[in-house]
Amino acid sequence: MSYIASARRRRPQEFFLPNGKKIIASLPEDLESLREEHGKRNDVQVEVVIHGSPEHCDYLRETRDHHESRRAHFRQRHGPAFDEWEDMQSQLDIVNGHLERLSTNTSALNANFDKFGYGAELRTYDDDDPLPAADSSNMSTSDTLSVGSGGGQPRLGETIKLFKKPVVKQWFHKGLLWRASENTEIMAIELFFDLLYVGIIHVNGEHVWAEPTGKELLRFAVTFIMSWKIWSDITLILSWFETDDVFTRLEILFEIACLLGFSTNMTYAFYPGEHNTYTMLVSFYVAARFRGVFHFLYTGYLLPMVRGVMFCQALNIIVPAALWIASIHVEMPSRLGLIWVAITLDMCGQSILTGIYQYGRKAAHDKRIVKYLSGIFEFFPAVNIEHRVERTNAFVSLVFGYSVMGPMFQSHGGYTVDVFLGKAVLGLCQAFVFNWIYFDVDGSNINIHAIRRSVISSSVWHYAHLPFIMGYILASAGLSKLVWVADTPDANPEHLTEHYIERSDPEMADGIRHSRPSPSSN
Repeated sequence: MSYIASARRRRPQEFFLPNGKKIIASLPEDLESLREEHGKRNDVQVEVVIHGSPEHCDYLRETRDHHESRRAHFRQRHGPAFDEWEDMQSQLDIVNGHLERLSTNTSALNANFDKFGYGAELRTYDDDDPLPAADSSNMSTSDTLSVGSGGGQPRLGETIKLFKKPVVKQWFHKGLLWRASENTEIMAIELFFDLLYVGIIHVNGEHVWAEPTGKELLRFAVTFIMSWKIWSDITLILSWFETDDVFTRLEILFEIACLLGFSTNMTYAFYPGEHNTYTMLVSFYVAARFRGVFHFLYTGYLLPMVRGVMFCQALNIIVPAALWIASIHVEMPSRLGLIWVAITLDMCGQSILTGIYQYGRKAAHDKRIVKYLSGIFEFFPAVNIEHRVERTNAFVSLVFGYSVMGPMFQSHGGYTVDVFLGKAVLGLCQAFVFNWIYFDVDGSNINIHAIRRSVISSSVWHYAHLPFIMGYILASAGLSKLVWVADTPDANPEHLTEHYIERSDPEMADGIRHSRPSPSSN
């Protein structure tokens, strides 16, 4: 399925059946190579199965039953001497197990136990090799299916490759989630991109208050959702695949550049006349989305195990992209029909694909369509929940922090505390309280996070961030206008520097405040 450095993966598990047949249990990505390697042997019969599969479990149970019957035979034959020897062997295994965990299991509980709840259907794939004294052929099922014992150890002394076969970080297979045991840290490239994106959406929101009309709100909603989708695409790629080669990072750089080009054409996207930039806006958006098509197609070609999912992901992009291109050739207001249909497909395409996967996994397997879906989605890339939540939390923190920059101003001198400073402090309190509420609800003081509780709660958590961030961006952009406006008796614009005097209005524009002051109150 993917290439994982040998220092991070477990060796294939080997044991013998009572009839002398050798069984090798490996990870999915090693299956074909091991079958090809051992298929040429004539000295012993070998069968290669997927680690954790029903076949693997059945062979282990058969071998266990055989050895238990042998143990009963020896107990009957040797009596108390056998019981004494077995007790000694049991105590020795316990002590050896404790010593092994002390030396290698530095992150033993990271995968299954944390603030995101217990995962009974979770398996890790990057445990270190067993100790030299341990016989890998005698390792028990609990040893090989337990939480990772040393996956958190970094790989040192490696250079960045120009191109590396894509590595899928975690995936679903037959109801089990396979993932690395260590915690995934937020990468520097993610923070860099988040900072850029937060700046872009705040600029987009500030332009709404320069001309607070319904048409401007429509423009903001469309362009914000489009830019959000570009941000989500990069987030998904960084969560599904490793990005430690130059080629993948250049891909991300290209999409960031497309987002920057997209942002330069947002303001006049719906402007009538020759200055309209809608064509360029859609061009940059489609170019950014087709970067994803290119990535999914070559990943599907290189990784046959996830080929079906990758091709479906590419199709999820191509269909709405066709509608975006068609919208260029349609005039307003008919263009809005194509726009909202394309936006719906863009935002819900991933959920539709996940729903089809869930149907193929849970429906009766005697149906032809279910068998077909099970073959396509046998291996389905998964999102690391801890990383996804921490990444979203970091992004929301940036949004809250950047909102405080809007109401900042410079005093002209000679004034310490005035109305403008008071309103700016109130704006700071608003951002502080929102940050407090968000992290108290979504932080560590929870039993099971919504993203792991169920599919429905996970979808609500995912989609609720879009209107939440969109509304907060509009509110924070309007906050600067509220701070600078001289709409109270003690508000004297002369307290501000010349730059902010030009931005200070005597009253609020319609759309920024819910009601406009009547002429009699002036």
